[in-house]
Amino acid sequence: METWQIILAVIIVSLSIVMPIYYSHKKKKIQRELKEGREVTEKEKIRVYLDNINEKFRAKRK
Repeated sequence: METWQIILAVIIVSLSIVMPIYYSHKKKKIQRELKEGREVTEKEKIRVYLDNINEKFRAKRK
């Protein structure tokens, strides 16, 4: 085997190890961001719901 063939084999093997790790990390990062976004919207929905209940209660008390 010549030197360029060895170098090419090392590059191919290293990419076959690194690329799946990179893509799985990227996928987990996207899922984490989506989860955080969903939690924020759920918290906002709960806040709006509680505000509506408070306004109705205050209107009854006046």
